[in-house]
Amino acid sequence: MLVLFVSIHSFGQRRGKVDPKDLQIDSLTQASSALTSQLDSVTAELNKYQGVYTTLSEEVFKYNFDPAKTSLLIDSLRTTRDSTFTTTTHVLEDSLSLMNNKNMVLQAKLDSLGLGSDPAAAMARQEKEKDAAISDLKDLKELLDSGIITETEFTAKKKPLLEKL
Repeated sequence: MLVLFVSIHSFGQRRGKVDPKDLQIDSLTQASSALTSQLDSVTAELNKYQGVYTTLSEEVFKYNFDPAKTSLLIDSLRTTRDSTFTTTTHVLEDSLSLMNNKNMVLQAKLDSLGLGSDPAAAMARQEKEKDAAISDLKDLKELLDSGIITETEFTAKKKPLLEKL
């Protein structure tokens, strides 16, 4: 039993002692794993940036440029775009203002013709006014022919009726 106890004790001591070379290998393995994960993340970022560079060089700038100057190129694009957009906005505002003025002039003409918001009703009203003016002219002519009014009175009363036509 004593032999068994001594052998267990000595076996336990060997287990408890770690070889410094094993410790160094473990620490190197951990460092290697950390560096590998960093390299993977840097590689992923590099792939993103290469994709952006390729898109910019092929689609936007149409030539290969120094990637270190990407921010300057993007700023120049932004400045150009902003100035173009501002100019376009002013032009659109001017055009809109002109169109509003033209619409107001046309609306005033429609209102003066009696063609306000309902063109069909206005046209019907104009037709009724023309029919009434024609009827009044016929009545005036009958009065002139029968001698009830003179030629001067007929001419004076005929003018406003002809303006309605």
